[in-house]
Amino acid sequence: MLFSTPAFFAFFAIYFVCHVLTPLRYRNLLIIAGSIFFYAYWNPYYLWVPILLIAVSFGGALLIDATQSAQQRRSRLILTIMLLLVPLLCVKYTNFIWDSVASLFTDLNAPLVDWSLPLGISFITFTVIAYVVNVYKGSFPVEKSLSRMSAYVLFFPHLIAGPILRPHELIPQLNKPRRALDGRFVLGISIFTIGLVKKLVFADQLAVFVEKVYAGQEVLHGLDYVLALYGFSLQIFCDFSGYTDMAIGIAMVIGVRLPNNFHRPYSAVSLVDFWRRWHVTLSRWLRDYLYIFLGGNRRGFSRQVGAIIVTMVLGGLWHGASWTFALWGLAHGLGIVFSHAMRRLKVFEWLVAVPRWMKIFLTFHFVTLAWVFFRAPDMATAMRVFAGPFMGQWSGLGEAASLNAFPLLLLGVFLLTHGIDGHARIRWALGRVSVVVVWPALLALWTLAITISAGSSAKFIYFDF
Repeated sequence: MLFSTPAFFAFFAIYFVCHVLTPLRYRNLLIIAGSIFFYAYWNPYYLWVPILLIAVSFGGALLIDATQSAQQRRSRLILTIMLLLVPLLCVKYTNFIWDSVASLFTDLNAPLVDWSLPLGISFITFTVIAYVVNVYKGSFPVEKSLSRMSAYVLFFPHLIAGPILRPHELIPQLNKPRRALDGRFVLGISIFTIGLVKKLVFADQLAVFVEKVYAGQEVLHGLDYVLALYGFSLQIFCDFSGYTDMAIGIAMVIGVRLPNNFHRPYSAVSLVDFWRRWHVTLSRWLRDYLYIFLGGNRRGFSRQVGAIIVTMVLGGLWHGASWTFALWGLAHGLGIVFSHAMRRLKVFEWLVAVPRWMKIFLTFHFVTLAWVFFRAPDMATAMRVFAGPFMGQWSGLGEAASLNAFPLLLLGVFLLTHGIDGHARIRWALGRVSVVVVWPALLALWTLAITISAGSSAKFIYFDF
């Protein structure tokens, strides 16, 4: 069920009425019931995935908390994490591992199993691992209420594609739910509206032009390839940050605050800065539960380099079971290592003198080129897209520009507005603008989004991860 479809609006209207009428002590049960329906709407046969992961993490955390022996706690943690990873590894990576091994001995390219990927399995797995590790470290008390634990994992605004929540970011709010229709209601509607515009007006419309290039089924102009390169950078940001905005807005309307996942990432001045701004909850998860576990920066620069590369490659493979995702992660890992190396070699003092706009320009273009590996289904397609701007024809540029006037307009609007894209700006505007202006403005944005999208919405990109 997509946030940007009529089916979800009907679901949420009913859910919100139930939310307003339900006494506070029964809110968690409502979250569980609503979230199960939300998840089962896609495919009821995969309900076992979140239920199994909840059961394993709930029981594993209780077992970890039941002993004071450091060795036993560590053993139980490792066993619990291994069990939590089994569904993800089996469903998502069986064919990838099989194809990688089988290709060494045969030309057969048939998949070993024919399983569809359970919706949100990667995000749910990371959420429950974060809970178990926090209990093990003693940074969060073990949750002894199965209903509260289930509501934390199943909470439908973040269930499918994040943000990836730590237990302290949601469970305390479930313990003390806020009353309905509090002061965050209008802010939540406003944030949701911005996310809806990002998805329907920008991401979905750019997707058409990007898909044409990556499909490679027609002769294309050089400008088409350039638009595909920049277009996918904007598409994936507007798609994923649009989803996050809608998730945060929905949660805020029902009295729950979720962490923001994006902080104007294309304004980053380095790759390190980019990953502090892009998919923040995943970046922090990888840092805290993988990079630091591998040694981080505590055991010398060579060990740090290895930790960065392994973390980013595994982060790439988390997004998809394909060598193109691994290459995408490797490219970012090498870029981050290069940034750290420049600092160690005292080149940083020279870099300080580089204009900020130049740092942003270089970082954005590195990220944009790396996105090709992320988007391409295989290496042959990636190489074709890289070569397209140089190999494609450039005659008739004026006609090509007129045919692509709409995506060019979207690119221009995005460049002008990305620097002010943030929830703090929305909150600031709402505090200074009368409701007489706010509601007509929101209505105008909804009308724009629905009109341009013709009332339909494409699947969110991150639903595949």
